[in-house]
This record gives sequence, structure tokens and C-alpha cells, in this order.
Amino acid sequence: MIASLIHWARVQPGRACVTWCPADGEIEVLTYGELDRRSGRLAAWLVTELDQGAAMALMPGNDIPSVVAIFAALRSGVPCLLLGPRDPVPRLRAILREHPVGKVLRSPFVGTRAAGLAEVIPADPETPGAGPARAVHAVPASRQAFMFGTSGSMAASKIVVQSHRALTSNAEAVRHHHSLDRETVLMGGLPIHHVNGMHFTLIAPVHAGAHVVLPQELSPFTYPGLVDTHRPHIASVVPPVFEALLITASSWRPPSSLRYFVSAAAPLTRSLITRVVAAYGVRVLQGYGLSETTNFSTTVPAKLSDAVYRVVALEAKIPSVGVALHGNDVEIIAPDGTVLGERQQGEICMRGHNVMDGYAGQPELTAEAFSGGWFHSDDLGYWAEGPDGRRYFYITGRSKNVANIRGETVALEEIERTLLSIDVVADAACVAMPHPRWGEQIIAFVALRGGDLAEVRANLAGLLPAVALPSGWRQLDAIPRTVTGKLRRRHLAEVAVAEGQM
Repeated sequence: MIASLIHWARVQPGRACVTWCPADGEIEVLTYGELDRRSGRLAAWLVTELDQGAAMALMPGNDIPSVVAIFAALRSGVPCLLLGPRDPVPRLRAILREHPVGKVLRSPFVGTRAAGLAEVIPADPETPGAGPARAVHAVPASRQAFMFGTSGSMAASKIVVQSHRALTSNAEAVRHHHSLDRETVLMGGLPIHHVNGMHFTLIAPVHAGAHVVLPQELSPFTYPGLVDTHRPHIASVVPPVFEALLITASSWRPPSSLRYFVSAAAPLTRSLITRVVAAYGVRVLQGYGLSETTNFSTTVPAKLSDAVYRVVALEAKIPSVGVALHGNDVEIIAPDGTVLGERQQGEICMRGHNVMDGYAGQPELTAEAFSGGWFHSDDLGYWAEGPDGRRYFYITGRSKNVANIRGETVALEEIERTLLSIDVVADAACVAMPHPRWGEQIIAFVALRGGDLAEVRANLAGLLPAVALPSGWRQLDAIPRTVTGKLRRRHLAEVAVAEGQM
């Protein structure tokens, strides 16, 4: 990956690599030459500051100092644990206790709430006598590159380890699939501490020598203006932003430069995709992947005839998440390990160089995830041959207990564990329910041994990120469970529907 940066820094040193669009202030441009120089100096500083083999943690924002820090970590060979900058400090401390690092850095633009935990990324550190950063060839492909929580801002104990090989493999697959090159302008959509924001917005475009437009924040009120000003060819947008845009910018028409939107992180409904295409006259290419597969495993192809796109995206009861990306195998597998045929529903499984090394410090979970030689996603679906003869994949459900909210994935079981850590909570359960704008919402059911719901809600707000806080609450005398103690989530979901909490 760093070989790509060094190559483009030599070929096009003065060409824009990242155009940063701050929420307040002037637009700032980082060239390929500047990224090479600044990340090299920071990499040299990291080498002098950290013991050999130590990892670092980073609380990045969508900003230039964070981009520099990410590439510095890659070129120094220092594994980088990504942390959510808006996570509560107690939660950040819990993650760092489970996964110790030698240094914690934060963006200068993410506020001071974690100031006691992390130091600001040095702007241009001096490293007297340190010598140059480790050469690109000194970082083996098998070395750990990034560590991500498996569910965005959640799941402290399940940390995905991505190798340099995995991120380069994914970057090349994305470059190949979208024909990214040095003329391409791609506008990001998700925070770069998330796997999609990191790999699709940043790593793959730099690998291709493309130009990234990086908004500090995405707002449906400012989004059309950003697209009109920067004229990207590809724009990454999550479903909740589409829903908001259709309300706030229904009469907007994107510039002719925009080839298509790419959507991921939460499923697209047939209704939403048809409304977006009708309103803006631009296709939406849905993709699918996980932190464990370094972002994308499948994506709808960019160059489809109108007839094929209509069949797989607009007229399908469930819009397709596309075909397997280059160098990545995807199959539908039955519980007994049998590879299933067309339109047979089973578990979506993947293998390839893009797949993770495993879960940090969790060998048993890693072995379970790779049972039978495939990575098991816990997502359910099927494939069907499209009019063009390719295999298109469709997601029908999840066996994982997670919710997709505003493009972020939240683990229900961690919310339950956190609720149970509150003294007055005797038992707790959460369910994910549809939401017209957010994708899904969380409904919490609690049984109390004292206190009241207001006290529980106030305590939880100090322990979890805002995206993980339930929007609906119900107090019960007892939480329904099976005779073996498993939560009866389906029954609770039915209760939520009956009470109109959806």
C-alpha cells in the first residue's frame, strides 16, 4: 500500500490527494508529495517513540492530520487500533485495557473530551538522529496493519486484525471494480474510523492515485453544495443520508460528472433505491462486506446495461448487493458445510486475501469464524444468475444480533451487557426494529430491581455512544427467556410491533 503512495508521490507530487472540507473554515488540499513527506516524518517519529512490536491507537476525524497519521502507521509497520472519537471515555479505557498499546493519538479536530487519554497527532515532529522511516519493503505483507471493532463503535472485546496484505488486496479489488485511476474524484461518506470510511474513502483511492474529497461531516443540507463544488465521479452515501436528502433536496440535480453513488453499511430497500434513482437520475450501486473482510466482498458492477440494472436493483424484491469483487470468493453455505446452488438460502461465506487474520486475543472465536475453511459472516442470503450471466448476491436476513443505525452497526448484546452493569437493572434485552429514516432503531426491555427508567437511561448515556442508545423503552416484570436461558427476541419484537414501537 505504501509502495502505491510512494509511486504516486513521485509521478504526481503536486496533484491533489485529499481535499478536506471542514465544517467551518477554508478548504484545504493535501497533495501526494505532501502526504508522502508528512507521513514519512511522522512514521520516523513513531519508530523512535514506540518499542519494537508495540501498537498504537488512533482516534481519527475526517481531516488531514488523521489521514497523515494513518499512512504514517502503515509505512512504519506499527499496528493501529482505530477508536471512535465520540465514544465515552470509560468505554475507550475499557478497550485499551483489553488491547494495550504504546501510544494513543487523536485528531486535533475531535474535541478535548479524551485529552487525558490521548495526545494530539504531532503536526511535523522533529526526530533528531532517527534516520528515515522504515523502508516500504521492511513491512511484511503479513504484518498487522489495522484493528477495528467488529461492529463499528461497538464490541470492545471483538477486535478484527487486518494485515497489510488484506488492505492491499481490498484496495486492488475496489480499484479494479470501479476502474479507479488518477483522473477519478471520489467523495467520502463515512467516518474514517469505520472500515468503509477507511478503505473505500481513503485506502483504495490512494492506491489508485485518485483524488479524495473528504467532508469533515455529512449533512443533507450541505451535501448538494459539496457535490456541485467538487464534482466527484463517485460518491459514497449511506441509506439514512439518502432518506434525508429526498426531504431536504428533492429538487436538486447532481452534476453530470457524477457517475453513481455507492451505498453500504446498511441495507437498501427497493423503495429507497427507486426513489433516489427517480429523483436524481443517478444509479446507486449497493455493496456488502464486513470489518472481517476489509470492507467490500460484493458490489453491483459499475458498467451495466439499463435492462440488467433494472432487474438486479430496481425491480428485485430485495435489491442485490452485487457480484463478488476481484480476488474474493463468496459462496452460500448450508449449516452442514454444503455449498448451495442458485436461489438456495444459506449463510454468506467468504475467503481470500482480503479476509482478516482473526480476532485479537480470541483464538476460539477465530477458529469458529473460519470453520470449514471459509469465513462465516452470520448473514443469510442467496445468489441468482443475472441477465448478464453473473452471480448476483441478495441478503435476506441476519443471524447476528446487530442493528444498522444511520449507517453504523451496533451490537445488541453489548448494549445488554452494559445495561446489566447498572445496579438497578435485573435483566435486559434489546431488539432492532425498522425505522423510516435511520434504517433501524433499538428498543430496550428492562426488568428493574429498584430505581426507574430515567435513571437507567441517564446511566447508559454515559457508557455508550449516542448511536447505540435505545430510542424506545419498556419496563417488564421479567424478560422472556427460553428454558435454556436464551432471550426470546422474536417475541419481544412482536411486542414492540404490537405497541407501535417501530
